[in-house]
Amino acid sequence: MKELNKTFNRIFVTGDIHGDFSDLANRIQRIPDVSKDDLLIILGDCGFFYYHYYGNTIKDLRFQEFVSQLPITILTIQGNHEMPYKEMPAEKIELFGGEGYQTAGIYFAENGTELCINGKKFLVIGGAYSVDKEIRILRKYAWWEREELTDAELEEIENHVVGKKYDYVLTHTCPLNFMPREMFLSYVDQSKVENRTEKALQRIHDTIGFDRWYCGHFHTDKIDGKVELFFRSVKQIAADDG
Repeated sequence: MKELNKTFNRIFVTGDIHGDFSDLANRIQRIPDVSKDDLLIILGDCGFFYYHYYGNTIKDLRFQEFVSQLPITILTIQGNHEMPYKEMPAEKIELFGGEGYQTAGIYFAENGTELCINGKKFLVIGGAYSVDKEIRILRKYAWWEREELTDAELEEIENHVVGKKYDYVLTHTCPLNFMPREMFLSYVDQSKVENRTEKALQRIHDTIGFDRWYCGHFHTDKIDGKVELFFRSVKQIAADDG
């Protein structure tokens, strides 16, 4: 089995891409002196296998090839508007001492895995509920049934991590108490929105130690104590955490 286990000059995080890889290239371009010896972590909804849903694997391969040429190493976690990582046609690898996948030099962290990057300990939990699920199903847009982890999978992670200490927690959505209600979509009936994942993340938040918690999903850039939501911002971590 292949592995990725190297030290990087710098580590950056950013939010959802949704298959807009020109936007991704622009975000990377803003990083001074960027190189493949830098790591960019994308907090879900990247869309590297989005068009597999429609049977258009060629389009996905073309996007993957474009991203593989960008001057940075990319690691992603699973969002909700993309193929679940266990279903991807990607190679399983050992990733920074944890589990993951790779294709075209792009790396994907398995849900529930613990990574050690540059001596820092990371916990990764992807997935979320799509608030536009009904619209997607009705209009036959891409939607994956396993966009969230199951109750059993979330419980297994909870039991495994309780009482542990992490430098960073990386999730797609955020713990329940940190949901940015000002970003809720006005046309969505919130009474129909499931918060299983957010509730599980809140329980994890309350039973582990961590320095910083980074998440995406809500299309906003916001800091709430030690929890930070990302969308278009790009932040170097470790160096400017304070």
